[in-house]
Formats: sequence, structure tokens, C-alpha cells
Amino acid sequence: MYAIDGDKLTARPEVRLGDKIYQIDNRLSTFERINRRLKEQDGKSESDFAIILCEALGEAAFTAICEMDLSYAVMQELVMIVLAAIQDLTVEEARCRFRKTGG
Repeated sequence: MYAIDGDKLTARPEVRLGDKIYQIDNRLSTFERINRRLKEQDGKSESDFAIILCEALGEAAFTAICEMDLSYAVMQELVMIVLAAIQDLTVEEARCRFRKTGG
């Protein structure tokens, strides 16, 4: 018998950014909403960063991160970490997938 229980059902990954820790919403519904919004945003002014981080970390966390005025490279790394966590991948695995898809 196979079982999925305990932390796999309730635990949420976290990312530390400076001295702040943000919980990542890794539910399937969030991942699907991110993908839908990315597809729908064609030609709109909202950035991929905004969609991914707002959905996965929540609006309050996204606002706080934006107020930090981080470099593009740091934001890119944060998005990579968030997407890796949602998909239960290592950051390196996520980087490989990102490169393969041309993103």
C-alpha cells in the first residue's frame, strides 16, 4: 500500500529573503492559476514576476518584496526558487527545465 500523509499533505515550503521568511503556496490550484494567468497576460503590462510571486507568496509578501527594490538578478532567482518549490524540484532541476523551455 502506498500512502501520502503527514507533512506531504500540509507542509508548505519557505524561502528566506534577507531576514524575512515567506511561505510558498505550492497547491495544485495555485500552480494552475499561475499558468493560466501567464497565458492570459499576453500583451498586458503585468510582469511574469508579479504573477508568480503574488500568487505563490501572497499579495502582502509580494508588496513587501517590491518595496525592497531588489535587483533583476535577485528577483529572477527568487522566481526560480518559488517555481522549484511549487514543483518539488531542486533549484538546479528548475534551472535545467527553464533553459530547455527557452524561458
